[in-house]
Amino acid sequence: MDGFEKRRNDKKKVIMQTALELFDQYGFDKISMTDIAKKAHVSRASIYNFFESKDNLRRIIIKDILDDSIRNVQELLEEQSNFIDKISKYIQIRTWYYDKYSLQFFFDTVETDLEIRRHFDDFTAAHRQLLMRFIAEGKESGVFSHNISTAAIEIYIDIFQSYYLHNMRNREILDRFEHNPKLAQEINMLFLAGLIQEKANGESSS
Repeated sequence: MDGFEKRRNDKKKVIMQTALELFDQYGFDKISMTDIAKKAHVSRASIYNFFESKDNLRRIIIKDILDDSIRNVQELLEEQSNFIDKISKYIQIRTWYYDKYSLQFFFDTVETDLEIRRHFDDFTAAHRQLLMRFIAEGKESGVFSHNISTAAIEIYIDIFQSYYLHNMRNREILDRFEHNPKLAQEINMLFLAGLIQEKANGESSS
């Protein structure tokens, strides 16, 4: 990548990060391209050249968040490290957003933008496949129980995903998770704890 391309990519990242922070703090509808340009110290023309419209800017931000999550889990699966350490890293990947940004902004985008909804559905399917690979590695490492069948695990995942996707549109539930990574981490840990076999569980608690 030459210097010009690097500066271009850096400017694009600054615009996206600035826009995300403003959308998160004030709401998508209350923020204009002028607001974003002013805080990012770029021209409105630069934003339009990169993103075409405010709707498309929001779309690209959400896609980038989802794609980063998938990429981070894929990289984690390739790591040659202790599986217990991998569990901790996996939970961090799954919950980092809770500590920084508004879940309301995220799910409003998913609900109101058909293209993002399709991308989110693709993300959910891709993550499910990666999670099954992660669980298979856990079984091979002796941390997760071999006695739990794939069919049971798939139903187990469906139960959690169905509850999550249904209730994350509930304002009361969103408020409980908003900027609360510890709660999100505990939920993910409870999910994975159901797969841990007794020997590994006993060793980890001793």
